[in-house]
Amino acid sequence: MPIQYPNGWLDTMNRSGKLYSPADAYRMVPMLYRAVNLRADALSSVPFQLTRNGEPVDWPWQMNLPQLIKDTERNLLIFGAAYWLRVVKGRTLTGFISLNAANTTWFFDQSKADIYEPYRGMTWSQTLNGRLYGPWTMDEIVYFREPSFIEDVGPGLAPAAVALQNAQLSHYLTAFATAFFQGGAQPVTVMNLPEYTDTAEVERFSADINAKAGGGILNAFKYLFLRSPDLKVTQLTPNIDTMQMPELSERTITAVSATLGVPRTMLEASAANYATADSDRQSFWRETIVPRLNMYEAVINSQLLNPLKYEFKFNPEMMDVFQEDEAARASSFLQYVQGGIPARSAAMLLGIDNLDEYWPAEEAPAPTPDAPSEPTQNTEPALATPEVVEIPADAEAKTAEWALLSKKVERRIKSGRDPRTSFDSALITAEEVIAVMARCYKGMTVAEVHDIVNAIKAPVDDMTPDELRIYNRIIKEMRAKGEQWAKDIYNSDTPETSLREVIKPVLDTELGTTMGKRLDRLGTQFSIPVETDSQQRYIQDWLGDYVPKTTDKIDQTTADRIKPIIDTFRTTPGMTIQDLQAAVLPLSDPMRAKMIAITETTRAASQATVQYKDYLGQRGIQMQRVWNTDADELVCPICTGQVYNVKLNGLTEDEWPSEVADGPPAHVNCRCDTTLRLVR
Repeated sequence: MPIQYPNGWLDTMNRSGKLYSPADAYRMVPMLYRAVNLRADALSSVPFQLTRNGEPVDWPWQMNLPQLIKDTERNLLIFGAAYWLRVVKGRTLTGFISLNAANTTWFFDQSKADIYEPYRGMTWSQTLNGRLYGPWTMDEIVYFREPSFIEDVGPGLAPAAVALQNAQLSHYLTAFATAFFQGGAQPVTVMNLPEYTDTAEVERFSADINAKAGGGILNAFKYLFLRSPDLKVTQLTPNIDTMQMPELSERTITAVSATLGVPRTMLEASAANYATADSDRQSFWRETIVPRLNMYEAVINSQLLNPLKYEFKFNPEMMDVFQEDEAARASSFLQYVQGGIPARSAAMLLGIDNLDEYWPAEEAPAPTPDAPSEPTQNTEPALATPEVVEIPADAEAKTAEWALLSKKVERRIKSGRDPRTSFDSALITAEEVIAVMARCYKGMTVAEVHDIVNAIKAPVDDMTPDELRIYNRIIKEMRAKGEQWAKDIYNSDTPETSLREVIKPVLDTELGTTMGKRLDRLGTQFSIPVETDSQQRYIQDWLGDYVPKTTDKIDQTTADRIKPIIDTFRTTPGMTIQDLQAAVLPLSDPMRAKMIAITETTRAASQATVQYKDYLGQRGIQMQRVWNTDADELVCPICTGQVYNVKLNGLTEDEWPSEVADGPPAHVNCRCDTTLRLVR
């Protein structure tokens, strides 16, 4: 008759299910489940700080960040990758959704990637309830992944996958024991009856023995009856206490603990003393959690926050677990110092970092009275402390510093990087550097660098009366315009960026006055004055042609520069009205007002010289213009030859480079002048 196992534990074992994947292991192996969640809970509890332009700000997006971190860590540990989907309303980033890596698939298109940005070739999709969502690109996904030597772009090597075999062993050990006890905690037994026993007698005997074995747990005694020459009782399976199950279970726990970096004292209720448990807890935080924080900071900052001018940083040192450790180290440090150990040496023993920040290198002990005052043969004389030499802040040295700053910005533009950078100088103030960088922007040209630098270099207190009149008349209105632009952008209104109504009336009157005074002075100098009617006609004709072109150019520059500010605000949650005011400041601040006042005053004076030269030419007197840099104090890098490889001072107009053939101004804030010389 066929062998059957009615309600036996081997049947239960056979039906207990298979464990094929890390996700199965997380679902079915308690130790792995606990280790993963301990990691996720620990990471999500670390305090963090979000800053924007160096100022702390609140997390501005929907979806609680600790919950995002917790979901991300679970996905990374089980699947080797995690994904945040950016939620965008219009053009504004409003939050994130943590995608379930179990039903998220990826595709890699080699043609869209390169060695510097390999993830650009990736797209992701998700299937929920039979519906496909996506595909999404790197512009829509924040992508976390574990490292891997096999996959360069897809999910990496999940820690749960490394521990999978040991998790399977743990699962099957548990399934074996469960099935064993469900079957009554006894092995299967075979009873051999005499071979002449007929079938009916075997069945009757089997039923009678199993019935008498009773119910309840005694139902475990399963007997299989077979005919054989001898009456013999045989146990088919070994006793459970002979199968080394405790040793195997110990092995699986140790392997899971080591793979996920979670001490055993945190995975199970062991008999470890308090000191051991506390040491394990410190080890877990310092060796597992804190190094993990660097990966999260790098991904969140590089893929998400840095383009939005935010910076994210964990602050684990604020947690009680680290505060307790610092208190203990402080106590030990005090004991060491009181015991006679030098402070620096005590700090080194306790592993305190940044020693030079707190203690200078310990000096050698002073010589005793009996010690020789002169160095011995094997002693090197001490080096003299170098004398601090101050760099004279003369015009030439400062000009060289400005040139270095310009070159640094230019190199960044030519290499395709953001032109804004840091620059340390003993001659250029930090405020001046900040003012330059505030005017730089992604996509600017090299030519604009000189204009920006020269705009910052010109001080207000060095302005001429003509320049100062223009400056004073436009600065207040420009400031008001800038404040209004920031309010309009903040309220999602379209700002009116034109400065025409502010600048045009001022230029019409002030430049006309400047030209009139220059024409009068030239007339006196050469004893050939310009008639009043002719003078007014010359001035009005030039102003009518030039001023509209200038104000159009100013308005176009303003519109071009304010557009990216609007785009940034729409895509950057958390921007304040102060952020917007700082962003539009270079378009309406004193630096720009100075630039307009100085440059246009120089242009008006230069144009008056051109008109007077033409006026004399009509009367048969041939004159030529001569470039003078005296008004610019011979410090301008453009006019003194550092740009055009020729010093303009003293050159006649037939010798001027083609780039400045029209004469001054040669650049923004140029104060060069021209005089007239008779052609012989």
